[in-house]
Amino acid sequence: MDGNRLKEVWQALDDRLAGIDFEAIWPGFSPVDFALYTPLIMCFKGQISDKPASFMGNTALEHEGSCIAIWDMSYTVLEDGESLDRLAANLVHEMFHAFQHRQGDRRFAKDLELLLYPRDHTLTAWTARESGILAESALYQGEGLKERALESLSLVAAIREQKMRLSGGAAINEFRVETTEGLAEYAGYRSLCQLDAKLAAGQLTRYRDQLIKGDYLFDIRRRCYFSGILLAVAVDKAGLPVAHDLRSEKTFWELLDVLPEPLEPLSAEELSLAASLTAVERERRAILLADFRRRFPQKRPLKATIVGYDPMNLTRIDDFLISTHILMTEEGGSRETFTGPHLFLMEAGEEQRVEAVFFERP
Repeated sequence: MDGNRLKEVWQALDDRLAGIDFEAIWPGFSPVDFALYTPLIMCFKGQISDKPASFMGNTALEHEGSCIAIWDMSYTVLEDGESLDRLAANLVHEMFHAFQHRQGDRRFAKDLELLLYPRDHTLTAWTARESGILAESALYQGEGLKERALESLSLVAAIREQKMRLSGGAAINEFRVETTEGLAEYAGYRSLCQLDAKLAAGQLTRYRDQLIKGDYLFDIRRRCYFSGILLAVAVDKAGLPVAHDLRSEKTFWELLDVLPEPLEPLSAEELSLAASLTAVERERRAILLADFRRRFPQKRPLKATIVGYDPMNLTRIDDFLISTHILMTEEGGSRETFTGPHLFLMEAGEEQRVEAVFFERP
């Protein structure tokens, strides 16, 4: 994408964002500046310039003294007006992150801890049932809407009690991802409702479909984007407030304080399916690790601490950590950045401490 086209897209998005009522999405929420960028250039405030080295991924970050939203256009396909509406909603998601930072929200998931989330088939079965309930609640309409949504939330509350128990408390990191990413996705969805209600309805269906895919049962961070937005929509339908003080120490789920509903025990079919899916996932991870160990046989000691990473592209398998995008370490005041596929050996039981990195043979 050349500079002229990048500037044209930036202006089309700026026009769309100017028509969104941010206050209606969340009290106090307002737009921030945004930049679109490619590997070499960016468009910021309608002007083309060189891309800053600090721009990586789609996120909110500090630039020229304020927090802005950025979007990497390298992987973005723009076909029509609907594509631009979706991209505008994605920018609102990133702007909500800037709002969270501005408000002092500190309920971020501990991503490296999340990678150690237990893979137990009973826990998986409860998660699958919870996903089904949240997905179904997205379809509720008409008479009795509030009552059915409240009942769904009560069932989710009972399931989450089980998940907290079975995970040894690790499920709290799911609630944190739902709070930061799920609510940002909710903000983007609410903006899409203003831009194109029909398009927003289709987006809600996609969230539902993605949540109930077996693939996302084990990709916890991605799954919580979908469970978080559908949870917020269910809360809306139940007549409960989604908006709250972002300085709260409690996650969005904990703030709801929903009373649990009596649960039907897991069926033999639910447990059998979860056991099968867990076994398949275990095999997939074993194959992935074996492939990386073949590709990267040379070991170099690296007594360092992880200080930066792409949370969407990390996999922890026992004491091995696979990074496919970017990971930064610090050792004795010196930082090292690893881009592309890499395999690390972590100190046993440690979340941040790296023991070694593996390389291809010369």
